[in-house]
Amino acid sequence: MARISVVMIVKNEAAVLGRCLDSVTEADEIIICDTGSTDGTLEIARRYTEKVFTDYVWEDHFAKARNHALAKATGDWVLSIDADEFLTCPFSVVREAASRAFMAVNVKMTAEHGPPSTFWFPRLFLRSPNVLWEGAVHNHLSVLGEDVGAVTITFGYSPAHEADRFRSMRILEKEVRERPDCVRERFYLAREYFYRGMLDKALPLLGQYVQQTRFLAEKAEAFLTMARAYWQLRMPDDARDACVQALIIDPHFKEAVLFMATLAGDGSDNPRWQRNADQWKRMAESADNGNVLFLREA
Repeated sequence: MARISVVMIVKNEAAVLGRCLDSVTEADEIIICDTGSTDGTLEIARRYTEKVFTDYVWEDHFAKARNHALAKATGDWVLSIDADEFLTCPFSVVREAASRAFMAVNVKMTAEHGPPSTFWFPRLFLRSPNVLWEGAVHNHLSVLGEDVGAVTITFGYSPAHEADRFRSMRILEKEVRERPDCVRERFYLAREYFYRGMLDKALPLLGQYVQQTRFLAEKAEAFLTMARAYWQLRMPDDARDACVQALIIDPHFKEAVLFMATLAGDGSDNPRWQRNADQWKRMAESADNGNVLFLREA
């Protein structure tokens, strides 16, 4: 049977680390790389594993840190998990999924708090020189995941994020500034701006991104974000145009179909507008979200 290593990078996660580690105690090995904790993180980590390392110097680059930690693993497969997450399936499910996959397994990620939100991401993967983390922030693997097994992780929000709330935005701004050819970083920086209400900065980046990307699910998400931004700016025609582009890519994108109902209604009591909105709502009933990037409660 394949040996499985749990690999983590942490910093000041004393408030949540114990819960995470309790969920993966059946792993064959737990590797924890601390990047500069000043709370009780190290003490908690050492209760669960002897393989706690403090040799990495933080560089504002998550992939470098994750690959540094990954290099210390000895298992056949790796389960990557963050301190503010926890495994919500038996560890036997992880082992079974690893036995069925070739290189990587898509794990179902579900939000612990807030509106229901779900996405799939390769967090279980073969330990191989060909499988590495990429990206300074919002990392992704160098290989695609497979839909095998039923590995599930719940993600929360660590109090440690409050100590550096603009970290992701700062890293992404640096990447976009220093790497003119980067693509996905524009999408995620635009999302940072959108969530902070910086719509004048979000929209140009989204416009650049949709011209460059080949990742259709992410492109549809970008167009929906554009539509929401234009709607907030009271530019309904631009909002409809952007939302239609999302639906051209994926007519089964239920959230986008329902947002079109909102856009069609235009806040008006006019029966014609309401009739249009009702039609979009009927169309949403058959939308199955088959290739959607993020599943949120519409």
